[in-house]
Amino acid sequence: MFPCAKFLGTDPVLGPEMRSTGEVMGISDSFGSAFAKAQLAAGNGLPLEGTILVTVNDSDKPNVTPIARRFHEMGFSLLATGGTARYLRARGIPVSRVFKVHEGRPNCHDMILNGDVQLLVNTPLGKHAQWDDYTLRQAAIRNRVAYTTTLSAASAACDAILSLRSRKAAVRSLQEWQQDILDAAGTPV
Repeated sequence: MFPCAKFLGTDPVLGPEMRSTGEVMGISDSFGSAFAKAQLAAGNGLPLEGTILVTVNDSDKPNVTPIARRFHEMGFSLLATGGTARYLRARGIPVSRVFKVHEGRPNCHDMILNGDVQLLVNTPLGKHAQWDDYTLRQAAIRNRVAYTTTLSAASAACDAILSLRSRKAAVRSLQEWQQDILDAAGTPV
């Protein structure tokens, strides 16, 4: 996770030269729990309830559908911009439409500023993302709203939230993890 909150104005959509930059990690016996820990450590703690704003580019709409369905089944309310809302509704997913920033008010940016959004799922169109997308990501960072900019991260967020809801987080040292690995392998210390 690039520390965008520490560098205000930095877009969390990183170019190829920054994709492997990181400052945190999460270790657990499940992917969901590890992802939740990493997000928390990066200052992007995931919500257990509330409203999720989904605004994705056209090519991501088919792949966001199962993710949005999972969030709905987990009890989250869904907001989406026009095209995304139409697409999800046509597939039976209840979603409320919200204006894009340039379409009028109240808009999705206002919803973030007012505390009405707990997670932003936003997939921009490459490095030259539209102004609306950039504005939303910056609002999320400034207002400490969890966000994802890829569908793989949005899917991982689903796994993480399920993990957070179903089990108590545990903290273990690297030495304890190493010992468990050695014990499981039958390797003497």
